[in-house]
Amino acid sequence: MTLLVCLLLLVCPQAVSQEQQSLDRYYEQAREAIDAENYETAVRIIEEGKQRFPDAAKLNLLLADLYYDKELYKLALEEYLSAGEKEGEDFLSLVQVSRCYGKLNQEQESIATLERILELYPESVSSIDDLGWMYFKTHQLDKGEELLLEALERFGPDRGIYMTLGTLYSGMYDYENSKIFYLKAIEDALTGEDLYFASVAYYNLSLLEHSFYNFNSALRYTEESIQMSDRAPGHLARGELFQSRLEFSRALSEYQLARTKDTTPLSKVNLAMLYQKFGMLELARRYGEEVLGSQDLAWLYYYGTDVERHLKDVHEILADVYSGLARSQRAQPRIGILEFARRIFRTFEYRLKAYYHRQKLWLYSLRVGRSYLQEKNFLDAYWEFYRGNERYKRVALKYLKLARDMEVQVSPHAALYYRQEEGKIRGSRELLQRSIEGLDSFWEQEGIFDSLRYLIPLLKEKSPELRKDLNRLYQLNPGGLLQYGFALPLALSIDSRGDKVLRRTVVFLKKSGSEIASVVDEVEGFRYQLSLERETDDRVLVSLREGEQGRLIFSESFALEQGRSRRQAAALARAVIERIYTVRR
Repeated sequence: MTLLVCLLLLVCPQAVSQEQQSLDRYYEQAREAIDAENYETAVRIIEEGKQRFPDAAKLNLLLADLYYDKELYKLALEEYLSAGEKEGEDFLSLVQVSRCYGKLNQEQESIATLERILELYPESVSSIDDLGWMYFKTHQLDKGEELLLEALERFGPDRGIYMTLGTLYSGMYDYENSKIFYLKAIEDALTGEDLYFASVAYYNLSLLEHSFYNFNSALRYTEESIQMSDRAPGHLARGELFQSRLEFSRALSEYQLARTKDTTPLSKVNLAMLYQKFGMLELARRYGEEVLGSQDLAWLYYYGTDVERHLKDVHEILADVYSGLARSQRAQPRIGILEFARRIFRTFEYRLKAYYHRQKLWLYSLRVGRSYLQEKNFLDAYWEFYRGNERYKRVALKYLKLARDMEVQVSPHAALYYRQEEGKIRGSRELLQRSIEGLDSFWEQEGIFDSLRYLIPLLKEKSPELRKDLNRLYQLNPGGLLQYGFALPLALSIDSRGDKVLRRTVVFLKKSGSEIASVVDEVEGFRYQLSLERETDDRVLVSLREGEQGRLIFSESFALEQGRSRRQAAALARAVIERIYTVRR
């Protein structure tokens, strides 16, 4: 008996050693395959190893890391959890589990995992910072503030904690504290020569300044952000500032530059918004539908939004795009029964799609509002309830007032935008006019444009006041008129005696919505003069001028299509309309 025991003691360590060596071989072979980017081979080796060594977590962790690197977060999560079941709760694995949950937009599971990490490893400052960020994403702002302030007392200065605190205070509309902590984060990052971190902090600071209508400071901080590290978010923030000035070309340049650096759909969202605002609706539709169809939402982990808020924004863009496409059908000259039938069908299709996306917008607004309300973030909750109930006047006005009473206390300038919203809901010319008068004519041209587009339907048809505001709207953004059912009043200079094509072109221009007057009539409010002049039998010179002797907006020679005069006139009118409403800024 004693001899048998001795033999077992000699054999078992050798067997264990051989088993370990075999496990290590699987690991090393898989590691080599990963390094050589032979990922299918690596997965096959790991799966074989897992079958042979079902109780070893080493291969699960290797496979989990591979899946995580390839952004297959659901698969990675399964492997990390399996490794934890085999060998217990390891710090690094738990951190990866929390990140997988975050990337999968399962915020509550991520929070539970981070809270578990801090139970086991209470000294982990990075986990405290991650938990504070997740509290921000789930609107638990007070909880996040308490956690991070306590961390600063325990561990001293930390740039990550400073930055997250700045973001939390921004969510609380606490401008002073938010700016203090962002600046502390920047100072600490620059001291440590961490330019990338400083770039992110400057970007966040620019968003804060923009949200409080400090436009010059916001622009300065976006430039600082880009100077520190040329990242997509800095260009997006700068583009939004140019868009608020309705500077199409500069905003477009920033958004396109951001797209070359962006791994998220955010640049496409901004491009869709810009194109919609300036009437380039097919481009806006394409980008909006691409973003909506994207299945990759892991990028939301790093941004202060969630799936529902993201979808709400995209549905709003598409609702506006399809509404604009439906309205702008009126401005397209059509001849013949088939063309009229196509227009009716397309108008119906666009209205149906606009209705669908508008319903989705309202649904997500109410959901987001409820999530804010659960965490006692009343201001944002009331605003979302207002957006979700805009079609119900009394309910909308109730929530609009509740939101206004809170926000104006911390940001008085916001009163102008609440006045704009109230004027839109009430159909009040006075409120809308007052909002226009208060907005900054340089920085807030986008806001002025919106107030004007709500005001114009309230004005008397063919009145000097209506023409004046249509002229101003056109001056701000030529591409914005047709999608809202508006058209530019035109003083017409034309020699159409005996010219059926030119006469019928004028008829089509009237049908597109333009009020037409002769230049000789000198009717009040016709600021823009359109000239149609036959150059040759098959060419017409078209010019648009601001006033009789004013700025020339364009002068272009158009070739007439082959065919009957009515078809030639329809084609010419389409070309003229497109040219008139082309974005030129």
